[in-house]
Amino acid sequence: MIYSIFIYLGSHYIIALLIDYVVGIFLGLMLNKRYTFNVNGRIGHKIIIKAIISNVFIFLINVAILYLLIDVFENNAYLSQLFTLIVIAISSFLFYKYYIFKVCENGK
Repeated sequence: MIYSIFIYLGSHYIIALLIDYVVGIFLGLMLNKRYTFNVNGRIGHKIIIKAIISNVFIFLINVAILYLLIDVFENNAYLSQLFTLIVIAISSFLFYKYYIFKVCENGK
């Protein structure tokens, strides 16, 4: 949603995406912890670092796909992000389940 607002206001898609990710990292971490993966306890620094690393990687994938779709193939920014969202949602879920919150399952 933040992405769409900044695109509507005339921002470049990469700036809009960056703002979206900064907000999304922390909001997503809290919501995924509680509702998606039902992890108890507090969010420690290891989890935060893993979330940031994962989201930077996912951000780069997102930018690369958007660059191809928007700048190379000249598609609409909204439709391009909608398509990219599928790839990113799957990637993000896998990172959260098998990398970020894996720490909580092992008790480390």
